[in-house]
Amino acid sequence: MTRKILGYAGWSIVGIAIVFFIAIAALPYLPYNQQKFASVGAWPQFAPSLLVHIVFGMVALVLGPFQFFGRIRKKYPRTHRTMGKIYLISVVIAGAASFFLSVGKMLIAEKNIVFGLGLFMLGVIWLLSSGMAYWAVRSRNFVQHREWMVRSFVTTCAFVTFRLFAKTLSEGFGVDFNIALQVMAWACWAVPLMVTEVFLQAAKIRKGNAALANKKRAGPVPVSEI
Repeated sequence: MTRKILGYAGWSIVGIAIVFFIAIAALPYLPYNQQKFASVGAWPQFAPSLLVHIVFGMVALVLGPFQFFGRIRKKYPRTHRTMGKIYLISVVIAGAASFFLSVGKMLIAEKNIVFGLGLFMLGVIWLLSSGMAYWAVRSRNFVQHREWMVRSFVTTCAFVTFRLFAKTLSEGFGVDFNIALQVMAWACWAVPLMVTEVFLQAAKIRKGNAALANKKRAGPVPVSEI
């Protein structure tokens, strides 16, 4: 019961953060307003790529949580698979656009090496984790599929983490905003993935310990049964 309550609370926090992020940071770009894109140095060359990245990133953010709801997966497997395909396609498109932005805009045009490389590696991890999730499910390795989908969605949420903590570092701790951006370009995905990996591996250790304990309680197999 406690585990369910914690699960509901956790997903509620994630959902609120996603809605807040989309409303504040993503939707203002949808009218394709020149002034909005110019404010981040994307107009006109990089505006189309940024818009594509935002639109398909939003799709991945919205669909991601539904991939982990057991009720949908068990009762509506076709819906689960369809949403999963849309999620993965959205990641591929948004990830491809992020490469153009991180390399073309940040690294080449602006010479912002630390920030640009951080976002480039975010795109690499995003596509790799999602690709591994797809490979696992195609191989019918559902345990690995779920684990890689967790990593993929944690990386998808890096955009939310980036926005939240860059502002917190700048306004709450007085860190120079440009430095905060450079730090969060790496920390927004590296730190959450590290924490996620600890939880994933801890779950495996607990299962392994439980299996060993059960084996010890069962005792040796009688000779007559061998």
